[in-house]
Amino acid sequence: RKGGFAVFYHDDEKGHIIIGEAAVSLAVAGQDISVESLIKELSAMAEGDVSDAKFKEIFEARCWLQGFRQYSSRE
Repeated sequence: RKGGFAVFYHDDEKGHIIIGEAAVSLAVAGQDISVESLIKELSAMAEGDVSDAKFKEIFEARCWLQGFRQYSSRE
């Protein structure tokens, strides 16, 4: 976060697409979608057979999402 606003880690849509893929996968499986579940799903995706470029996108998406963990754990 910078200046109180979320800073996107990509100038394009790739980061949003990879997070969307993880969210769809969770939804299809009937699982809750949260920051934690997205991070876990992205980790599972990274363990699969992915290109170096996609692995980098997954890594960056996980890092970006980790900045939101504190907000998702509020009751």
